[in-house]
Amino acid sequence: MNYIVDLSSSLSSDYGKLYESGKYTDVSIHVGKEPNNKIFFAHTVILCARSIYLENSLTENMKASKEIQQTAMTIENVSPVIFEILLG
Repeated sequence: MNYIVDLSSSLSSDYGKLYESGKYTDVSIHVGKEPNNKIFFAHTVILCARSIYLENSLTENMKASKEIQQTAMTIENVSPVIFEILLG
């Protein structure tokens, strides 16, 4: 018998639950400028898999050590509302 399990059907939902729970976050992203700013806590591995821009930003010093060095980043030219939509 061939059993095929479609893990992708709930993957997006699982990632959403993980993000909402705040568990295992390893990066903080400071978005916007005062008074319209917000800090987002996220998962580096997911950000790197989903966004070349964020991967480059988070791994820019990685060549020598092969480990992600940055645990916080600032993005001032995007509003927190827009950034939250992008994370979703």
